[in-house]
Amino acid sequence: MTFDRTWSFKETNLRIKCDLERAIDAAIHAALQARLEIESLILRHPEFRWSLEPIDLEGKQPRIIELMLRAGRLANVGPFAAVAGAISQVAAEAALAAGAKNILVDNGGDIAIAGSRDFRVGIFAGTAEGSGRLGFLVRREELPMGICTSSGTVGHSLSFGWADAAVAIADDAALADAAATSIGNAVQGADVRQSVRSGLDRAREIPGLRGCLIIREKYIGVWGKIPELFGIGPGSKELLTTLEKYKIYGSGVETIV
Repeated sequence: MTFDRTWSFKETNLRIKCDLERAIDAAIHAALQARLEIESLILRHPEFRWSLEPIDLEGKQPRIIELMLRAGRLANVGPFAAVAGAISQVAAEAALAAGAKNILVDNGGDIAIAGSRDFRVGIFAGTAEGSGRLGFLVRREELPMGICTSSGTVGHSLSFGWADAAVAIADDAALADAAATSIGNAVQGADVRQSVRSGLDRAREIPGLRGCLIIREKYIGVWGKIPELFGIGPGSKELLTTLEKYKIYGSGVETIV
């Protein structure tokens, strides 16, 4: 049995899917605690909230803060670029500690997954060509995994790029979130094809990143090892056939369709 619950507090909007109901309570408690720790730190160090570059803080910090600081350093962005993914991460970890075997925490499109079963995750990119027609089939052997998305055209998150969706995949959601921001920032310029290539080049520079998928208008770019793609709805079969023709699956691949 899978339990499904939503929870919101200020800017945090979680959807939690888990096989143990009491573990969802633990995940929500961890997310709330993480937010309080973040807000407390901002009062003492406003730069933690507003810096667009990596920062360092002296002394031992709560796990949520350490996750964000580390992700910012690896992706070369400010620590707050990892906030949504980091909250997903600590919430998922708390659910596992409470006895859950399978957990998915989605914080506004920034997702932490762990467990021993397969998961399916859809890809939304506004009005772009592949939006709502593709998803990731995440195999159990690939877990744990963070899947996070940044967009310059959809939603309210800060992005300096023009990607409809820059999706990053990493071992943890904090790094995936910061990486998605960094990759999305690089997708710039009137030459759409070249802008996607610029995003792929940026992804290659981020240590610890498994892979990424970038959608901008009719172009889809992929680098690294991403989960298997599956089609959703009308027209998805034709899109997958085109992607397969260009062999975008597997590791070390960089392709634009």
